Amino acid sequence: MRDMNLTDGNEICLTPLKPIMTIEKHRNRGISRPLAVLLCIMAAAVFCQPIQAAPKMKQAKVKAGDCAGCHGQKKVLPETHRDTRAMDLEACRICHARDNRMLRGKLPGIHHHQLAGVTCEQCHGKTRNPQALTLESCVACHGGTERIAEKTKDVKPKNPHTSPHYGTELDCNLCHHQHVKSENYCAQCHTFAFTTP
Repeated sequence: MRDMNLTDGNEICLTPLKPIMTIEKHRNRGISRPLAVLLCIMAAAVFCQPIQAAPKMKQAKVKAGDCAGCHGQKKVLPETHRDTRAMDLEACRICHARDNRMLRGKLPGIHHHQLAGVTCEQCHGKTRNPQALTLESCVACHGGTERIAEKTKDVKPKNPHTSPHYGTELDCNLCHHQHVKSENYCAQCHTFAFTTP
């Protein structure tokens, strides 16, 4: 995104695709300059979020606990953390099953799947161009949506898998992301403090 010159009155709000509106156009609609600048900054914050693609297929062969296989030289664990290269999900849960060490909601789903022994090919098939999975793909392993809703029936304040808007058929990918941190889709309108794995 180009730097905005906040002195000439013709700054441009940018999306990844094209300029959407100059601050001057906001001002022509009767909006004060500070508010117009704020609107442009907010538009940039919303529309210019980094897009995280699925890993390259060569990374699909990386062993689950080999952080450097996907993250390169970037340090993703503290220096004092055990070596994870030979670990699976159960080994992680020895330490990460209590107190503030829970992994739930802290890692993208791909980490949990790989550590549980689920490979990229098991979900996406053998392809050089993996696509997002459908609801049907998820429930093939995790069970039907009614079964999932039954497992979460005691979550407070409301079962996240039973919605008055969508029933039990909301697309899993709206909350549960595999290559970026998951999110609470309901929080767009509601204040349910769900921790989304």
